[in-house]
Amino acid sequence: MSGVTVRRLTHDGLSFSYQVVRADAPSIPPVLAIGGVLQGMNGWSVLQQHVLPFGDLVSVDLPGAGESTPLRPDQGMETMCEVVEALLDDLGADRVNLLGYSFGAAVAHRCAQRRPERIARLALGGMPVRIGDRLTALWWRGAERMAAGDAEGLVDVLMEMFLCPQGRAPVRNRDVVHRLVRRLTLRAVSGTAHGFATMERSVIENLDPVGRLDGVPTLVFCGEHDTISSAAEQREFATTVGDSRFAVIPEADHWVFMERQWEAADLVMRHFTGRPTAALPYLLADPAPPPPVPRAHAAVTATAD
Repeated sequence: MSGVTVRRLTHDGLSFSYQVVRADAPSIPPVLAIGGVLQGMNGWSVLQQHVLPFGDLVSVDLPGAGESTPLRPDQGMETMCEVVEALLDDLGADRVNLLGYSFGAAVAHRCAQRRPERIARLALGGMPVRIGDRLTALWWRGAERMAAGDAEGLVDVLMEMFLCPQGRAPVRNRDVVHRLVRRLTLRAVSGTAHGFATMERSVIENLDPVGRLDGVPTLVFCGEHDTISSAAEQREFATTVGDSRFAVIPEADHWVFMERQWEAADLVMRHFTGRPTAALPYLLADPAPPPPVPRAHAAVTATAD
């Protein structure tokens, strides 16, 4: 590893930062990782040992994350993609391998639709395909607690959204991850002036990455017990991507990069380096996929955790 560089940029009145961890001898385009809402550029150290033997690791504080400026009311998903494109221009990379997880998957999917020629390979994990009434009701219940000054109460509710409940299904490292997610979430919604508003906007606004994606080799993957969108919903979403593979990691929920760190990182890098991803010993044997969504009617509604 030859060093770490942090760059601060501006776009459309927004200030944002990105970080590059350099590989000694890169053999693939850089890997750009975009995480969940409010997840910043310092949250991807788990990937370093898997990425750096092959390429540079790039991560970003998108608007609203870290010390970056939150979006204005008139800005949305297209602005997020413009920020990613400004990052690529500043990085000097014609193409990148793009990893999006959770909210970041919605951003990455839209970026790939806008500029497929700039994406060598795409990995979409924990894709928030659609938010049902149960999750929406949970959010508003948590928001009421936040309005009453009870940030801890909000986080209690968010844990019901984010994590598979105790006893429902086996999840690796559940208790440790639960404590960590709780701490990170409390810091995210109460530690900055815009944290709660940014998360609320990501839940209640219609982000709608609609339609097909073609021309970009894509891996869609998730934890077996994802609580935001089920494995079945994400498998169906994968049929709207022309060149896609779908994988499920067992004994994990929406926080698969914490619960099954090695497996998730290995799977993503196998995809980015063109190695086989089928029939790996740590993947769930998946039944036959549903029939492809007709091109004229393919549409996916997504929102963020």
